[in-house]
Amino acid sequence: MSETTEHLMPEPTHEVGEYHKVMVPMRDNIRLATHVWLPEGKGPWPVLLMRNPYVNSSDVYDPSFVLFARYGYAVVLQECRGRGSSEGTWEPYVNERSDGLDTLDWLVRQTWQDGSIGLYGGSYLSFNQWILADCLPPEVKTLYLSVMGTDLYRFAYMDGMFKPDIYTSWALSNSGKDWGEADLAEMAHNAYRIWPPIEMDEKLLGKRLPWYRDFIANSGSGDSLWNEGLWGLLKSMPPQINIPVCMVCGWFDIALETMFTAFHQLRPDIRDRSRFTVGPWVHSLVPYGDLDYPGGRVDGPNGGTKAALDWFDAMVKNQPYKEQLGVVHTYVIGDKGWRTWEQWPPENDAMLFYLNEGKSLGKRPSAQPASFSYEYDPKHPVPTAGGSTLLSVYGDSPYLPKAASVLQPEAGSRPDVISFLSEPLAQDLLVAGQMRVGLHVSSTAADTAFTVKLMEVFASGEAYNFADGITSLAYRNGSSMRLSYEPGTIVSISIELWPITWRLKSGSRLRLDVSSSNFPAYHVHPNVAGNWGEQGSPVTAKQCLYGGGDLVSFVRLPVARYLDIGNVAYCGLKGNIPSFANRFISFFVKIVVS
Repeated sequence: MSETTEHLMPEPTHEVGEYHKVMVPMRDNIRLATHVWLPEGKGPWPVLLMRNPYVNSSDVYDPSFVLFARYGYAVVLQECRGRGSSEGTWEPYVNERSDGLDTLDWLVRQTWQDGSIGLYGGSYLSFNQWILADCLPPEVKTLYLSVMGTDLYRFAYMDGMFKPDIYTSWALSNSGKDWGEADLAEMAHNAYRIWPPIEMDEKLLGKRLPWYRDFIANSGSGDSLWNEGLWGLLKSMPPQINIPVCMVCGWFDIALETMFTAFHQLRPDIRDRSRFTVGPWVHSLVPYGDLDYPGGRVDGPNGGTKAALDWFDAMVKNQPYKEQLGVVHTYVIGDKGWRTWEQWPPENDAMLFYLNEGKSLGKRPSAQPASFSYEYDPKHPVPTAGGSTLLSVYGDSPYLPKAASVLQPEAGSRPDVISFLSEPLAQDLLVAGQMRVGLHVSSTAADTAFTVKLMEVFASGEAYNFADGITSLAYRNGSSMRLSYEPGTIVSISIELWPITWRLKSGSRLRLDVSSSNFPAYHVHPNVAGNWGEQGSPVTAKQCLYGGGDLVSFVRLPVARYLDIGNVAYCGLKGNIPSFANRFISFFVKIVVS
């Protein structure tokens, strides 16, 4: 816990009292190590429960969690099956539902708890909450969910493109292999480059990881893996929740999109009693990258320990809650502060920029057709520079890509990246919501990928990314099933970018980079049709991009209708979109081209 957070915390009401460790039996008689800290004094007490796989037998003490005992909570930390000193075999995800329900059954029978329980923990620890959400006992009053949503396909893939920096790196670090003195960042770096990718586990671990191979073998959102069994159950959870939830995420976190989806899937009456906070953070809920975020700390109502304490005091202890409920509370990058949105996305108007001749982003599509081509060689992919789909952001290493918003390479620095640039903006624009890029493209490959990256180019000439996306042609336009593609055919693709609140400055320019790789944020597409993970011989492809004339390509920004600058409220861009542009937007949203 930082000094800033310590300063914000109220004076403790208790000392930490009795501690005991219990081996709690599950339904199959496997016993899980469960640590209990009680406040000093006479109970019973409200309870906070965390189920954690990231432990070992010599280090289970989490000061930031045990701290809650000093505020009148019984703190219960359980080591997941097969982890730390718990019995059984570690199988990621498989046993968490049954073990979690058995643990709650045990917990409600304890004489030191008062009948009010809150569940806590982020990432995998939030999965351990989500997967119980449809059958919680009445003693559970709330969930505190951070950096984990419920659509695991969207967590692992974007339109057929796998995220190795999330799940390949996680597979290595959670495989049970003793790496000794090996550098795990270097191991992940090597793992990303194995062809065919599906053989990574046997080549580096000497064994198969069935769950990981299942992920690689199922690259479409319509595949049964993601819609049945455990992952189908997880995806069904948000509308089944009947207690308030507090959700916390970062603009540069791997779970951002899936958390927004889950929040909107809550029943309206539950969402009105819940809250979602999004800060300028990565998966560890800390600021990262090359920009400064004044006031962007994890503190107060902004997702830190103090925010969690305030939430549990209100929902578990029935104390007053000072913050607004039913809202999305976000940090506005470039605006140096926070805004609370009663409606998300807020009312906004589409501002369109068109890809025109001269590699310009114009406010009107050019009548003159233009085409842009480049060669994409999977053996020399474009390295990831920033973004929201990176997990290996903990520490500096020559093997780790840099996450969040970072200084970008200059336009034209690679021949396989086409950069488009707008004129300087005439006024500040508050981008608030989800962005979209619509392109007309063709390729000499039977399947390939196209990537996009949006960035703000400041008056100094420095460019910083704020959104990116990718699609394969096989799963273009969000198709749930694999589509065919005839090489050389021009098709339209629509790439949905993750949401953000970002203030573009007057005098800045908008830059769009289009390419075919963003590695290792996404896997290197081999330019071969079929399952990507089974391909061992990538080939080079010629890619073409079209704009102007009848083949309009564009960037759509959701601009908040009113932007407060000082004491002046500037009206948004309502009515600035010509009718033909609206037709093109509708076209790109609805079309599915085979």
